[in-house]
Amino acid sequence: MRLKRQCVYKPRKEQRSFPTAAGTKDATAPEPVNATQSRRSRETTSVSPIPPSPRLENENHVLLQTLRLDDATNISWGAVQDPFRSPDSSIVDVTARLESALRRRKGKSPTSGDDESGAASPAALISRDIELTTTMDILTAQEVSLQPWFSFFVETVECPSITPYDCVNWRRMKYAVVDLGRTNAAVASATIAVSALYKGQLYNIPLSKASSLYQSSNSAYQTLLNDETQSFDAILTTTFLLCWFEFIQYEAIPHLKEPNDAFMDRLGTWARHESTRSALSLRIVAWLRLLHAATTRGGGLGLISERVCCLLPSSPSLPNLKSSAPDASSHLFEMLSTPIFEFYLDLQTISSEIARLTHYHRSRNTGVDQEEVIQQVEEVISRLRALWDNRSPTQRQSPEELRSLLASKIADPVITLIGICAAAYHAEFIEIDRVLGDPVSESAASKHAMRQVREIVDGDWNAYDQQGLLNAGYLRPLFLYAIECMDRGENQWAVERLERIKNPICRSDFFASVGKALTEAQLRKERRVTSKYFCIWYFGVPPPFM
Repeated sequence: MRLKRQCVYKPRKEQRSFPTAAGTKDATAPEPVNATQSRRSRETTSVSPIPPSPRLENENHVLLQTLRLDDATNISWGAVQDPFRSPDSSIVDVTARLESALRRRKGKSPTSGDDESGAASPAALISRDIELTTTMDILTAQEVSLQPWFSFFVETVECPSITPYDCVNWRRMKYAVVDLGRTNAAVASATIAVSALYKGQLYNIPLSKASSLYQSSNSAYQTLLNDETQSFDAILTTTFLLCWFEFIQYEAIPHLKEPNDAFMDRLGTWARHESTRSALSLRIVAWLRLLHAATTRGGGLGLISERVCCLLPSSPSLPNLKSSAPDASSHLFEMLSTPIFEFYLDLQTISSEIARLTHYHRSRNTGVDQEEVIQQVEEVISRLRALWDNRSPTQRQSPEELRSLLASKIADPVITLIGICAAAYHAEFIEIDRVLGDPVSESAASKHAMRQVREIVDGDWNAYDQQGLLNAGYLRPLFLYAIECMDRGENQWAVERLERIKNPICRSDFFASVGKALTEAQLRKERRVTSKYFCIWYFGVPPPFM
């Protein structure tokens, strides 16, 4: 007005205009040249979605189309590329005008650039700011933005059955999955589903959203399988993420128990060509075997069908995942930890064989059945002892020796890894004694194994972290200790240690309660009580995987 010039404002890119209250002028709507265009512009921008930038359209057109999972769930790629499209977005214009109006009310002169900032009262500007910010936050809440979920996945998500034994490769896998998810809708949706489930378990909140995301991820997974242009790394990564979801949410039906023909064809082709196997895919196969072993114990039916297991390659040398910023300490830790993880992997293969000798998986009703089991157990024990005798030189060292040879940055995680793997080895002898039958036996091997587990947990093997929490790798050895001992004092020791794990993902508090209640039942009945059926009777649910 001062310069007597026509007001023309260039419309802002990628910014949404919102309907305002009746009688209130929109402070953020772009003003076109004339009133007719202005009216048309307001009518259009108030109902149209935010248009993606040309760069996003060119680079991620397919991703943007496939990441819309359903009417209630939408993965927003824009939040990754544009940090201002998030719940933290601010209404700069309204805030500046509000501050100017408040200054005027206090008697301070506005800046010379303020032309209409004082026209509206502070109350009107505050109400307009509330309406606009609330509308933006409502629209944002209806989206599933990749950025916060990917960040949560990388920074927080762990798997108690894998992470304690392969922590370095687990961390690198998460970065690789996020990178793959930026260009693959199925990987992205599966990553978000796992993160949502993990967050639900971690904070004890409803899992309905995670279940919805899981169903949507399954649909994206089927589309991925039918796309011949997609690499098998993407397929196997998505498969692993879905299996991981099913492992945590253990009442879900595992999709690899009855895999479809498309997956079997792609798996068979990949397995026949050794040169196509990446380090990530081989590592994922190893982790799938670990999850499968855990899901066959305690009456579980397993996560993977026999058809799939037969096609999964068993690599004699498992390459580590590459790091974007390698250093000497990480490289040295990899060299020392690789044979220890391979020891644990072989141990879990034997563990799954022991689990298949239980009455959950085979007949144990006749004397002939029992004789067969005894013979197979003897063979298993021979293999276990051979595995222990051939363990790496690093595993033969005491914590004091390792600390004298290595810097603490390397020695401490190596000591931790050796401790949990040794406890896992001794736990198998406790399990074998339980598998052989009722009544409670006085097996020397089992009693020795229990003493070894207690010495490791109470010893100098870095069993506890800096917060005083016990490593989740001790969950199964301590649980077996708790349910196999027939002494309340020993049971109390094991239960207290289980309670100090404090890991909601592996449900350590629940297993502590099961261990205490099951032992009380066994002491009353003076015999073993079947853990799975007791859990169903006493707690109303089958035991989670461990």
